[in-house]
Amino acid sequence: YQKYGHLFTKPLVLEVKKRRKQAKGEEERKLRYLQEFFVSGYLEMVVKELSDKAETMESKEKIKVDSEEIPFRLAVVKIANEPDRKKRSKIFQARNKVIDQKINAVLKERMQKLHDTSIKLGYKNYMALFENVKNIDFLSLEKIMHSFIDKTESLYATLMDKALRERVGVRLEDAERHDISYFFRAKEYDNYFKKEKTVETLKNALANMGVRLDKQKNIAIDTEERPSKSPRAFCSGIKVPDEIKLVIMPHGGHDDYAALFHEAGHAEHFGSVNANLDMEYKRLGDSSVTETYAFLLEYLLTNENWLKHHTPIEDAKSFLDFIYLYKLFFVRRFGAKLSYEIKLHTSETLEGMDKLYETTLNRVLKFKNGKIHYLIDHDDGFYCAQYLRAWIFEEQLRAALQKKFGEEWFNSAEAGKFLTKLWADGQKYDVVELAKMIGYKGLDINPLLTSIQKQLG
Repeated sequence: YQKYGHLFTKPLVLEVKKRRKQAKGEEERKLRYLQEFFVSGYLEMVVKELSDKAETMESKEKIKVDSEEIPFRLAVVKIANEPDRKKRSKIFQARNKVIDQKINAVLKERMQKLHDTSIKLGYKNYMALFENVKNIDFLSLEKIMHSFIDKTESLYATLMDKALRERVGVRLEDAERHDISYFFRAKEYDNYFKKEKTVETLKNALANMGVRLDKQKNIAIDTEERPSKSPRAFCSGIKVPDEIKLVIMPHGGHDDYAALFHEAGHAEHFGSVNANLDMEYKRLGDSSVTETYAFLLEYLLTNENWLKHHTPIEDAKSFLDFIYLYKLFFVRRFGAKLSYEIKLHTSETLEGMDKLYETTLNRVLKFKNGKIHYLIDHDDGFYCAQYLRAWIFEEQLRAALQKKFGEEWFNSAEAGKFLTKLWADGQKYDVVELAKMIGYKGLDINPLLTSIQKQLG
């Protein structure tokens, strides 16, 4: 941010805003993408010291549990793998203590600065700013998610309670976040998802679509385990499409595979972008698009035929019921996060937001979420909305692939060519436009709802 500080100044942000108002067509689109980039960069520039302080705390803090010292970032992995509820709770509470006593104060100051800066840029609030630059109606999306949550309420509550009682020994209403982490880690499936075979399985899956990861010299995978490495997998397009890094800290199991495949979706997308595209389309645009491609590869794990080809799994029905419940949980969770963030980013004060976070997530997820994570469980720029739009469009895209290339589209080189062609456009088009391009009227959540109800109902 010091080196490129000239890109993130208030005069430049306001100039792009002014030019966008005067532009039409492709020029307006490019300027909107640029505006989001400059706005996001300017906001991050304003809070860069606070961001750095929080990140440094996360990477350097350690917690102590029963004489064992655990790096803060490794604690979430420990929690997910710890079968003893008392010990799991101890690690969870020790981690929460660091968040509460050290990190939250920094994050609160950071959030307040983001809100104040949004107003200084001429917007009513942080939400109004991002609605404008992302061209997403957050309230309309929230309404769609409210409907989805209502329609899956009974299904979710019944199945989650039954599963937690059987596998964790706790009722849904008594469960805490650490119980959910342990439950969804699902170590009973580890024999089918070997840690050492994750990358090999990915390569084989892509090869079946005619995509040769070994020959893509522009994509590098970092699987090394390091104490201060973030446990959250990510893909970094350092130079699109020439230098793409896929980063993951393996820990074994189905979620290990899912994380790698998800990030591989990003990597293949960015690594396949047409190098001659304008910068705005190579690097910027609607992030729901790249999240769609990430989900498309991740949810290969929800296909019974794919599982038979690529894993030694025997009881596919049991695993599929589990993985669809996992998906339902996440979609509901992000629907709740969207509702919370709408209030967080339109409120004149941050007071009481921790309690609002707790009550909002508790109401939708039915277990104890606690107040402490109200700022650390947050991505800037309403990114939760991008995930939700991607979940919706991914189901539509998958249905289109099945219709065009058959049920086992993932074994078709022609399907690989079709996807590569989509990937080549970067993020020039948003998910609404892409949905229309493949035969839909726009985004439609009903295929996602139907898919989940069909498997779990």
